[in-house]
Amino acid sequence: MRLTGVLLVMVLVHVALVSHGMLAAGIGPALASMGVQCVAIAAVMARRGRDPKPLHMPWLLLAVAASLQVAWAAINVLATVLKDQGGYLSAIGVVCSALYMIPAMLLLVRAHGRSEPTPVRLLDLVMSCLVGVMLYVLITRAIPGDSPGNISVIIWHADAIDFSMAFMAILRMLGARGLRLRFLFFASASYLLVNAMVAAIYNRIELQGLPTWITLMVDLPYVALTLVVVRRPPRLLRRWRPSMRTSQTIAFFAPIMLSIGVLLLGINVSRVAFAPGVAVAAASVIFYGLRVAFIQHQHLDLQRAAQLDNESLQHQVGRDPLTGIANRTTMDARLREALQSSCEGRLPCSLLMIDIDYFKQFNDRHGHLAGDACLVSVARALTTSLFRSGDLVARYGGEEFAVVLADTGHDAADAIAQRLILAVERLHIPHEGSPQGRLSVSIGVATQRKGMRTEAVDLIDAADRALYRAKSLGRNRYEVADDADTAPRDLA
Repeated sequence: MRLTGVLLVMVLVHVALVSHGMLAAGIGPALASMGVQCVAIAAVMARRGRDPKPLHMPWLLLAVAASLQVAWAAINVLATVLKDQGGYLSAIGVVCSALYMIPAMLLLVRAHGRSEPTPVRLLDLVMSCLVGVMLYVLITRAIPGDSPGNISVIIWHADAIDFSMAFMAILRMLGARGLRLRFLFFASASYLLVNAMVAAIYNRIELQGLPTWITLMVDLPYVALTLVVVRRPPRLLRRWRPSMRTSQTIAFFAPIMLSIGVLLLGINVSRVAFAPGVAVAAASVIFYGLRVAFIQHQHLDLQRAAQLDNESLQHQVGRDPLTGIANRTTMDARLREALQSSCEGRLPCSLLMIDIDYFKQFNDRHGHLAGDACLVSVARALTTSLFRSGDLVARYGGEEFAVVLADTGHDAADAIAQRLILAVERLHIPHEGSPQGRLSVSIGVATQRKGMRTEAVDLIDAADRALYRAKSLGRNRYEVADDADTAPRDLA
């Protein structure tokens, strides 16, 4: 509210100066108008400080756009004081006034809040600068002389650009999903729309000679900007919530407007300055194509990264977090798959249930960290001892492991069990709580009955029974389940 009070004072001073006959013709009204403009810029910067960091740059671009208009007014004051006979300072002022559209266009085409590739940001900057270059050519070289027809062409070009930017600001406001971003475009649209209307009227009045009160019109965009920025977002703006499709469509459409504007401006300039106009028109098409290519490349990279993350997640979901081997869920699924395949005429499926001998004593003596390291070592030894890609080693729970051997009969399963016991022995992990003095495992082996359909739960139960016998008979050995163990059992 403090800025609103300052704004009111500056506007009243400006009105008083314009109303005073002698002072109206001096530089006082222009200085008062610059004061109003500076209040608006201060309000924008204050709002920038209250918003999160991703919105600092767009608020700064809006402030820079407004500041270039202040530079135009300051140069006009300087031209009046120095009595600019050649009109050079006035020409520079007009160019500064036109250059405000560079930060304004960057504000409107950028995808604020989302990361964009650096080449895309550079292309947007170059495209915006091309608009300023074309206007400079029109003002200083392409349309020489001061005939009303030539000046009228410049005015119509300026109107087209000014109202296009106001339209884009309104469109971006309607497509912004976040309230803070929506409010940013609401403030930008208010400033750009009022500025476009004021500029259209001002430029046409200037052809007939400027009256003393005309500087009051210049204040209007800045008064509107200040009053919008210092207040809360209106209720309708707070309640508006565009769909994701609408938001994305508008965000993708904004850069097209910039390219079309540069293209049309280049075509118009080519009629009086052929080489620069054609070069800029061609550049607008090439730059937009490059922009689309960079954006698509970024999207493809994001899709590939998302796919890799998904595959990694899927991989981790079926893995034991400590040992990195399959968990029980994966083992159950693989066992059911192997049993189903065996029913289709292949070799029977075998299952090994493995338990580390006296593991509780190992944990009690060496601690849980050493116990975890022991589990990892055993898992690695079991995995590296299997040579077929279809075999699966899983952590069944605690210190217990399971090995699913698809298309594996009795004899092959026995040989693999012996190999796994030797593999753990070769780790040479000391274990004072074991009669062997080193770490060992016991294994129960169960094989699907030939020609019989066996459920996974029955094969697991048979392997468990065999494992229990191996442990009761002295450990560091394997036992094989007989056919009676693998036969289906009635729960009743």
